[in-house]
Amino acid sequence: MNKRTVLACLSVLFACTSTFAQVTKKELWADIDKLGSNYYSYPGAKYSQTPPPEGYEAFYISHFGRHGSRYLTSNSFYHRAIGLLEKADSADALTHKGKVLLRDLRTAYADAENKAGELSALGGREHEGIAGRAFERYPKVFDNKAKVITRSTSSHRCIESMEHFVGELKRRNPSLDVEGGYHPEDKWYMSNLSDSVSVVPGSDAIRDRARYVRDSLRLTIDISGKFIKDRSLILDYNGGNPAKFSEDLYDIAEDMQCIPELKMKRTFRKYFTKNQLYTIFLSNSISWLITPGYYSGMTPGYKRGYLTIKHMLDKAQEAIDSEENGAFLRFSHDGYVIQIARAFEFDGCREVPADFLNVCNYFSLFQVIPMASNIQMVFFRKPGNDDILVKFLLQEEEKHIPVETDIWPFYHLKDVKDYYNPRIESFLKTRN
Repeated sequence: MNKRTVLACLSVLFACTSTFAQVTKKELWADIDKLGSNYYSYPGAKYSQTPPPEGYEAFYISHFGRHGSRYLTSNSFYHRAIGLLEKADSADALTHKGKVLLRDLRTAYADAENKAGELSALGGREHEGIAGRAFERYPKVFDNKAKVITRSTSSHRCIESMEHFVGELKRRNPSLDVEGGYHPEDKWYMSNLSDSVSVVPGSDAIRDRARYVRDSLRLTIDISGKFIKDRSLILDYNGGNPAKFSEDLYDIAEDMQCIPELKMKRTFRKYFTKNQLYTIFLSNSISWLITPGYYSGMTPGYKRGYLTIKHMLDKAQEAIDSEENGAFLRFSHDGYVIQIARAFEFDGCREVPADFLNVCNYFSLFQVIPMASNIQMVFFRKPGNDDILVKFLLQEEEKHIPVETDIWPFYHLKDVKDYYNPRIESFLKTRN
């Protein structure tokens, strides 16, 4: 597929939207923050919860989540953009918009300096909100007899997210028994990208096509002319990649969602048209599905997520066997949430055709890995009944899995295990 073909297909894509699309442009235009992809701030308490069958009560939660809203993971975004504009300013080659942009970038960087990758204040509030709603909905899970275990990756923003979550639980129940922290030996279920997955022939070709389409889309977004009069000044940007300037500005623009106190959410985004933002959103969506192997015919990297599912089921079974109440709370990153969601096969997280320009008909980044994204398995029991029920939440929204049930959104735990355990065992036999 050459660049001309990509551009032609893109123009058709802008002209119409499939009636079967998972996310429509009308929805995106109504809340343009969603075009921020995985920078989208956590949507909060927007979903109602279905009451459990009569006599059943929640007693255990198994949670896997992403850290909350954060500063850009590297200040190189600012360094590159400010450096280019300062060079243009010295050459008297900045437009009026370029001077305004340089001023605003300096303001944003003054706040971000020495905070790269750190949790923002909003990120802490997001996790406090998730914890508070879980406490209100499932009080038995966090009563005085409960045992809560928490685990985090070594990332400081994950550790801080865990602390905010636990802090809110302890605020509501100071007597709550909580044990947790970072343990390197937990990597196998917390942040595993190392176990090999059986390679599918032809997968590399699909990966290469996806990357080509992604990169071709990004090349269509060049807004540097709004700021710099002399094009030659940008040619060596990021080692000879001028298109990276517009990508950097997009990342800076959308990260402003994470820092509402700056009141700069529209400061940088205003330089992009809606269609330009959508093009970057689409290219990001294409890119994010490569490593976990969402595309038909790709090596299913998401199967590493079966290890996390195994851990979630095993720890829940321990609580069932001991008749304990409590929770196991895990704090990690978006790359692991997206693969675990695919391993669970939630609606909206299943196989995607390798039809890259239409990927948003099947998958949407802001729905799966916003800041503070999380998967929760909530377990319910009834006195005198051995039939344990479980429901699945993604961003606190009740989700379908490919298991038959007569009481959705609740599933019989036996049926859930019958579905996932063979997949887990198959992966364990083939991994290296």
